[in-house]
Amino acid sequence: MYFEFRTQPSLGATWAPNVDVCERPAEIIIFVEMPGVDRSDVQLSWNDGTLIISGLKRQQPQRDIARYLCVERAYGRFHREIVLNVPVDQTRATAELKNGLMKICLPKQTSRP
Repeated sequence: MYFEFRTQPSLGATWAPNVDVCERPAEIIIFVEMPGVDRSDVQLSWNDGTLIISGLKRQQPQRDIARYLCVERAYGRFHREIVLNVPVDQTRATAELKNGLMKICLPKQTSRP
């Protein structure tokens, strides 16, 4: 298996964003759904072959609504770990968040002669 997903509710996470993992010959691409999340509220880190995606989705105050009758969207802290069993060069990783979708590109390590 190339990867394994983990969520860490013990770290105070109240939800976990959905992800897609794709592989190209030279890179792994991870798409993370996070509508309504500001880039400044997302942290990406790397620990021993594990990509850690964490952050906060803030609930927007609704001044003109008296009370909610239904709340289906998730808010609060999130945490997601993706263990990659493919060697990647995290120093060349890139990430962008656009229209609620984060795209993380992880170049594969190239073998050196």
